[in-house]
Amino acid sequence: MEHAFKVDLRGIIDLLSNHLYSDPSVFVRELLQNGVDAITARRARFGDFQPVIEARLFREEGQLPLLEFRDNGVGLTEAEVHEFLATIGRSSKRIDEARDTFLGQFGIGLLSCFMVSGEIELLTRSATGSSAVRWLAQADGTYTLEALADTTLDVGTTVRLRAREDTDFYFEYGELRRALENYGRILPYPIHVTDGEEYAHVNAVMPPWLAYAAGDASKRDEVLAYAREELGVEALDAVALRSEEGGLLGVALVLPHATQRSSRQWHSVYLKRMLLGHDLSNLLPDWAFFVRCLLNVDHLHPTASRESFYEDGALKAAREALNNGLRGYIGELAERDPQRLEALISLHHLPLKALATEEDDFFRLLAPEFALETSTGRMKLGEYARRSPTLRMVTNLDQFRQIAQVASAYGHSVVNAVYTYDVPLLRAYARLFGRELEEVDAQTYALSLEDVATGGLGGVLERANVALSGLGCEVGVKRFAPAELPALLIVTNERRLLSDIEASKEVSDGLFSEFLDDYASEYEDVRASRLHLNLNHPLVQDLLHVEQEAVFSRLVQMLYVQAHLLGHHPLRAEELALLAEGLTDMMRWGLRATHLGTLN
Repeated sequence: MEHAFKVDLRGIIDLLSNHLYSDPSVFVRELLQNGVDAITARRARFGDFQPVIEARLFREEGQLPLLEFRDNGVGLTEAEVHEFLATIGRSSKRIDEARDTFLGQFGIGLLSCFMVSGEIELLTRSATGSSAVRWLAQADGTYTLEALADTTLDVGTTVRLRAREDTDFYFEYGELRRALENYGRILPYPIHVTDGEEYAHVNAVMPPWLAYAAGDASKRDEVLAYAREELGVEALDAVALRSEEGGLLGVALVLPHATQRSSRQWHSVYLKRMLLGHDLSNLLPDWAFFVRCLLNVDHLHPTASRESFYEDGALKAAREALNNGLRGYIGELAERDPQRLEALISLHHLPLKALATEEDDFFRLLAPEFALETSTGRMKLGEYARRSPTLRMVTNLDQFRQIAQVASAYGHSVVNAVYTYDVPLLRAYARLFGRELEEVDAQTYALSLEDVATGGLGGVLERANVALSGLGCEVGVKRFAPAELPALLIVTNERRLLSDIEASKEVSDGLFSEFLDDYASEYEDVRASRLHLNLNHPLVQDLLHVEQEAVFSRLVQMLYVQAHLLGHHPLRAEELALLAEGLTDMMRWGLRATHLGTLN
């Protein structure tokens, strides 16, 4: 035995409001959609006429506001009302025809009105000449339908909604006008709104980006002014975008501030000139997070919520068209306006680096202009490559700070490749231009420093190590440039990790402290950092001849602290104590030398 499904309309309404539509104000969009589709259908079947869409608000003492939404489209016959309004999911637009011509296609849009009203009253007269009918639907799923004897009712459809107490906000004139402007700003049919006291033609003036995108280059300044005044965006440039794929027409506004890949940008996307949404993340390429787009598409297919597009071949083709359009803009700048390209890269280097790492042709075009931080200052990659036959990079900031002190003295320039995309950029440059790329670190770099015969320095090194006992540091003597640098402290990654563990132990409870002890024991064999004294420095040369143990120890300790500071190493409590004690001793010695008259 066959049985028919039963539909709980209240459950459907809850599904629409809480799961399908993101905002109750979408009922305005659905009413607009039905009006636009009805006008489009009437023109297709009966020829041209003067279209109109009108929203009227009525307020009476002691009653909640009433909205009357009227269009002079094709209208419905009594049979069509039964078939299309009383059957959930049945659309008056055939699917193949709807996808190409109409905005709506799912047959559930009118139900969104139940999100703001307890009943829907619809008056309609078909352009076929049949009698007018009145349809009154309740949120519990019941409805009445009656034929009207009134022959003065114009062709078209009027929907009446009375606000509920919890939804009267959406029936205020200002809010209704904003919703109509938001959804219908670029619709081709005139949209009017009034409450009897105020009136607006919400789409009387078309925004200039449509004409600019269609090929009118003279509108560029108007587009930038529109972005500034209407959208609050002081755009650096406006990029016209158009493609037959998806029937795409629009503009990309280049943002005036740096952005991150993780930051979400709004993009006003219209379907057949009706706003679809501001958060359609699946339309723009991932790397294009430095622009905000105003786009209209004619041939993409919306989901049932009409707030995103189906992932189908049409969407992929449109996305590729946008990708090519933005790439073409950057390529054109490289050929015709290198100064503007340089300004663009300076501000939006992250998205452009992301693009360059994806495609070799764009890499060759853009890579020389990307700025890098090096041990010899900030410079462009192209300039760095000209100066350095071998490309050298460090991928750890602490390691870079240690290496930077001595690398330039040996004619080396090392890139601080800790920033996003720097490593893949350098690797791609080495691959495409046949250059050697070397990754260096402080430990291996220290091996290149000139060794010093320690035969006569054994006693000095022993005394120096005693001065730093308990600090996890071994002392050695080298010769290196620059001669003005008295000491170089090399801290391994393992030693820095051990320092972090010890700092954590100071604020941890007993159980976690025991766990940290076990973890730290794995690094006991690499506890020592290394302090390299520079025998080229006069102070170190004098240090070798200091016999007073207190003075010798304090000088070694201050060289150790100074090397910490010059290498940007964090100071632990032990180093801070040495710094305070050392400064006190040196001031005391200075005062004593002044009294004795021996201070030079």
